[in-house]
Amino acid sequence: MLIHLDRFFLDEKDLFVFGYLFFLIILAVLKISIAPFSLSSLFILGFFLILTRSLISQQKFDTYFFIVLLGFLFSLFLSPYGLAIYLVLAVFVYKKTNLI
Repeated sequence: MLIHLDRFFLDEKDLFVFGYLFFLIILAVLKISIAPFSLSSLFILGFFLILTRSLISQQKFDTYFFIVLLGFLFSLFLSPYGLAIYLVLAVFVYKKTNLI
């Protein structure tokens, strides 16, 4: 599914990222607890999704999904700084091995 805007287009991946960040903003504004997760770590994961959404191709989406899924799981116990370091290192390693 593609949504065409003048010169830009949005696909499901972009809609997921915007929906995810909208969900996190609603949680932060309403001060709803997401007990095992750190809200700041989840925001780091959302920021990573925004920065890297144009880096991935459709063929390499499964590797990218694995990085994000591990990032989501690591947000249970890593600080935002630790999660950011993991995401940067994971993209660097996967980029060097041509998986992304």
